[in-house]
Amino acid sequence: MDDRNFAFSDGVLAAVDSGRKIEAIRQLREETGLGLKEAKHAIDVLARERRGKPGVTANMPEEGGARDALRLVVLIVAVLVVYFYFFAA
Repeated sequence: MDDRNFAFSDGVLAAVDSGRKIEAIRQLREETGLGLKEAKHAIDVLARERRGKPGVTANMPEEGGARDALRLVVLIVAVLVVYFYFFAA
């Protein structure tokens, strides 16, 4: 697939630059009619080019996710352990 057959819109570029890969794929599909696989590939290539690291896909954090939930659970457990250790008789 030639990724240069279309121009990326400002919205797609802004989403890629801010790390919102899923939003960029969705918007590219709406604008061009590409399938999911083709749009994902095009966004991956675009992200690599814009990060200046050819051949390496940048780690783009997803909004929310399991990592944030895990951090919250660990924090709550730590607070409970401290509370019961010092204040519960």
